[in-house]
Amino acid sequence: MARTTERSAWEIATAALARREHTRAELARKLRARQITPDEVARTLERLARLGFVDDRRVAYNHAAYRAEEGRRGRLRVRRELLARGIPESLVDEALSETFPPEDESDRLERLIDRITAGRGVPAGERERVRLARRLLRAGFPAGMVRARIERGGAVRVEQETDDDELA
Repeated sequence: MARTTERSAWEIATAALARREHTRAELARKLRARQITPDEVARTLERLARLGFVDDRRVAYNHAAYRAEEGRRGRLRVRRELLARGIPESLVDEALSETFPPEDESDRLERLIDRITAGRGVPAGERERVRLARRLLRAGFPAGMVRARIERGGAVRVEQETDDDELA
């Protein structure tokens, strides 16, 4: 009987992994939700890890690298995402230190402001500025950095000015 259930746990786990990469914690949750015993969950996860099908380090690096390249999330948001997926904090810190260098954070913030505002920069109106700040905070940028950038205001890119005399 245990063999059938273990095979069932294996089938559930491999089917989930066929769709996308999962962490050990995510697979454990899925298996427990199917009433797989804790011993069977542990054996199945150990076998998957031994065969290289489950690797929290790989998941952390891949996820962080994708988010860094995408440029729509800040370091704090990606950290929350990885922790929510059950990746140990030490692996999260390691992956973020390699894929999200702190010196790039302000560049990522500028690119996101540019994308959100279609190159117009920080809006002049208080309501729009608050809306932009909230969006940047939700994206995972540090509050101090967002506040400083909003207070500084101005456009991200320089618009070409025209001379009125040339238009006449």
